Formats: sequence, C-alpha cells, structure tokens
Amino acid sequence: MAGRLGMAILIATPDEAGWPHPAMLSYGEVVAMDSRRIRLAIQRASRTAVNLRRTGLITLGFVEAGFAYYVKAAARVEEDPMAGMTNLALFEATVQTVLADDGRADTEAGTIITEGIRFSVGRPAEAVLRDWECALERLRGDACG
Repeated sequence: MAGRLGMAILIATPDEAGWPHPAMLSYGEVVAMDSRRIRLAIQRASRTAVNLRRTGLITLGFVEAGFAYYVKAAARVEEDPMAGMTNLALFEATVQTVLADDGRADTEAGTIITEGIRFSVGRPAEAVLRDWECALERLRGDACG
C-alpha cells in the first residue's frame, strides 16, 4: 500500500450534458473485490457521486510506467454508507470492458508511458496509510480496527 502513496486513478463520469466529468481517486479509495467487481469510496456530495447515482457509468484510468488500462464499468450506490465515514458513499462497479493503451507498432512505435499521475498527500504518510487501510477494510465489508 505504501508503494501507491501519492498515485492517482483518473476517473470520468458523464455529466448532465453527456460530457466526461474527470476526477481522481487514490488507491486508498478503490478495492478490487474480484476480477469483475470494484468497490469505490467517493465523497457523498461530489459531482462524481451525483453523476454515478444518475447514470451508473464510470471509467477508471489506471496509468503507470509502461501501461495504461481503462476500465469501463456500471456502478450502483450501496444503501449502507461507509460505516463511520459519513462523508463517503460506497459504490460497487461491475466491469464491462477493459482497454489497454500501449505503444502500437503501426502508429506509436517506441512510445512508452514513463509515469502515472502523482500527487502530494499533504500530511504524514503514516496517517494517510492508516486512513486508507480503514477505508479499504470497510470497502471489503470488514470492520475497521
């Protein structure tokens, strides 16, 4: 988990006009339940949460050195909020399509992704990692402890 500190997942949801609405999540807000289900902790009152409740559509972009994967999914909000984390809503997304973006020999020969999206956590790493672990436990359906 510490190796992903400061790494972002780019997401997009359709806004009211149909345009992609971009946002970012940390790896402390996303957990793969299995190969088809992803759980997300999203700020309850955010535009992203509003879009997800309305359309149920999300694209997640996982971009790192050497690869980019775009996961298109159908999402629904879980009725039970993230226990003890009232500012977050729990969404479960079902993977519909996965696209890989790599340098193609026919058009992008030699093109290599050198780095993903990075951010500064703005507080001590230990505190962030503790909060992430608690959020991930709750996303998995476990008690935070």
